[in-house]
Amino acid sequence: MGRLSRSLFVKQAVLTLTLAVVLSLLSSFFQVLEGVSAEKKNINRFFGDILTIVENPIAEATFRLDKTLIKQQIDSLLLNSNVARVEVKDEAGEVFVFGQSSQTHFPVSKSVADFLFPDLHSYHRSLILRKPYFKAGQLIIWPEKRVLAESFLIKHASILMYNLVKDLLFAFIISVFFYFLITHPLERLTQVFTSIEEDLDRPFPDIFSRRHRFDEFGRLYVSFARLWQKLKHTKDELERSYIHSMAVIEHAADGILLLDQEFKVVFLNTAARAMLGEQASVTLNQSAQKVLDDETFNTIKHHIDTMPPDTPLTLETLFKGAKKAIPVEIHLAQFDLQGKVEILLLVRDVTERIEAQEHIHQLAYYDPLTKLPNRQLLIDKIDDYLKHDIHEGQFGALILIDLDRFSTINDALGHNVGDKLLVRVSEELSLLERESIILARMGGDEFAFFVMGMDKQTEVEGFIKAFAQKVLVLCATSQEIDQHSMHISASIGVMLFSGQNWQVETIVKQADTALYRAKEAGRNTYVIYENTMQAISDLRLEKEKSLHRAIELGLFELYYQPQVNNLGELIGAEALIRWDDGERGFISPSEFIPLAEELGLIVDIGSWVMDTAFSQVSTWLEDGIWLPSWRMSINVSPVQFQQYGFLAMLKEKIDKYQLPTCCVDLEITENMLLTDLDSSLEKMKLIREMGVHLSVDDFGTGYSSLKYLKILPINRLKIDQSFVRDLLDDKGDEAIVFSIIALSKAFNVSVLAEGVESVAQFERLQEIGCYFYQGYLFSRPVSSSQFVNECVHGLKMN
Repeated sequence: MGRLSRSLFVKQAVLTLTLAVVLSLLSSFFQVLEGVSAEKKNINRFFGDILTIVENPIAEATFRLDKTLIKQQIDSLLLNSNVARVEVKDEAGEVFVFGQSSQTHFPVSKSVADFLFPDLHSYHRSLILRKPYFKAGQLIIWPEKRVLAESFLIKHASILMYNLVKDLLFAFIISVFFYFLITHPLERLTQVFTSIEEDLDRPFPDIFSRRHRFDEFGRLYVSFARLWQKLKHTKDELERSYIHSMAVIEHAADGILLLDQEFKVVFLNTAARAMLGEQASVTLNQSAQKVLDDETFNTIKHHIDTMPPDTPLTLETLFKGAKKAIPVEIHLAQFDLQGKVEILLLVRDVTERIEAQEHIHQLAYYDPLTKLPNRQLLIDKIDDYLKHDIHEGQFGALILIDLDRFSTINDALGHNVGDKLLVRVSEELSLLERESIILARMGGDEFAFFVMGMDKQTEVEGFIKAFAQKVLVLCATSQEIDQHSMHISASIGVMLFSGQNWQVETIVKQADTALYRAKEAGRNTYVIYENTMQAISDLRLEKEKSLHRAIELGLFELYYQPQVNNLGELIGAEALIRWDDGERGFISPSEFIPLAEELGLIVDIGSWVMDTAFSQVSTWLEDGIWLPSWRMSINVSPVQFQQYGFLAMLKEKIDKYQLPTCCVDLEITENMLLTDLDSSLEKMKLIREMGVHLSVDDFGTGYSSLKYLKILPINRLKIDQSFVRDLLDDKGDEAIVFSIIALSKAFNVSVLAEGVESVAQFERLQEIGCYFYQGYLFSRPVSSSQFVNECVHGLKMN
């Protein structure tokens, strides 16, 4: 038997036997599982019958306290090897009589028995005497699982062996059948190939009988016979292939030049001749130096002389075409063909690619709107200046320009007008460009001048100040765009630097810091960077990072400050956010809330406050700690209140915690109304319709108190603590508090005083008609657990 057939037969036999064993074991395994289930039912039935038989005799013996009879019954049960232990307990649950099997040796281990019958533990039967009716106790029988397992395994061992032998025999028959059906015909086919592989002209022999004529072997034989015929025509095909290859070369889009060992051109395809034009005829048998510049030709010659064959080279150069030099990419390959070295040049015209690269460069480094250098190009220019051009004693300056309130123009008149304005401003600023002054657009409404090569610091500062003034004047010029007359201004930040020990990022950062200070100074001005600005900027950046980290890690906590009436009874609480930074301790909300509003984080923080407060009140309501008449006051930021989806978010959270709306009191500031009075009033009315209460916080400190008070749909005014603090000593503050109380009564609105810290303040507020309070006199803001222990249980309940 040949090696192929022998190997194939052995592999098939091993695989078939292995599969048979595996399938047999799997089949037996499922049979065992089914047998275990059936055996469990038989065991349960067996022990149920035993319990039924001995129940009445043992019940009567237990009633008569006849331990001897009970012992006899137990001993008779233990005679059965399937019983391990029997206990009889009296009506109090105490063991009255017990017995245990004396068997100590078992063929089956306990672990095997537990595996087969893991849920087989013990059988219980209550002992009840019918006449007279008496609960005598309980009978408990423990089965001997090892004996049961032994019986089960003996019963199924013969089945397992039978299945295994049957499957092995079946696998052997399949293997023999496989040999005669497949392996033997393959062996014959292999012998035929071996006998004729060196003689292509021999006819392909007919080796298969009629029974293989139409099966897979027959079709395989036909396929090989046809392949054999095709091999006879290989020589003709190779000749045709050569002709075809030449046609492909002639019609290739790239120019192809073939050089001999002396670098003379021996072949040109059609594309190469088209590149050369009239020169093509005189180029043949001439040096390739006629179509390449000297540097490229020397590079190719050096590569051929120094590098082994089959070492490619790719370079870009100019090809001396018929009318002009053409930018090309040349791919060079040298090869040894029967001892003769030939050099192949593939020449590709890359004019379009270079034009595309130039276009990409334009897009990458120039602003498409204003055609000015963009931020990246300006940064590269500064970096290059710092590395190569700046000299000792010379100064450079980066001047950042930001158009004030440009976003208002965009929003009001549209981006089309805004873009035209940017183009007009860039044209005006371009008037200030010089050889040493580069103008760039940094993005959006921000421009920058990079000034180079200035000497002597005093003259530098004078020049920069005069330059900044010119920029301000140019930007402040009235502009007419699409029949719109616009007056704009600019804020300017200047960073002066000298020497090479600078990083571009630092220069840009410090110029941006100066620009930020110019905006803080009221806009339409310029600020030259000073070192103290960086410390302020770094501190702000650190605060921003800490605030982001606090939101990500959930470092906030809600504290609750009780609100009481004139009888000292609790009427609600205000939820106050607290932030323990860990390193800096507790940070005042007055410090981080404005920063959160500026960074746009206040919406997430406000949403977290509502979630936490609503969840807490809902829990307290379920536990009977919070009365439905109490209100939880929550401060709402103007930024959050003006959000489009604020009302939907509020309703969703109230529904989420199934919170009565009468328990919610939203505190807003009166300055919030200055942004958009009509929209704010509409939202407030919808909030009131939901049943949610509204309070105006810090009343009296804003600018619109008296003007808008009569139209506000509010429930309560909160007197700012700054008026309560000096209530007893400052007649002016007392008059303000008295006026607020009088106004609240006139408009049928309740009033609550914040910051009540002394009994004297408390009594004076009562005298002038204020009956609701909040302050340290009653409690500081405390955690939720402290609020329950110290405020709910410590103060009178309304």
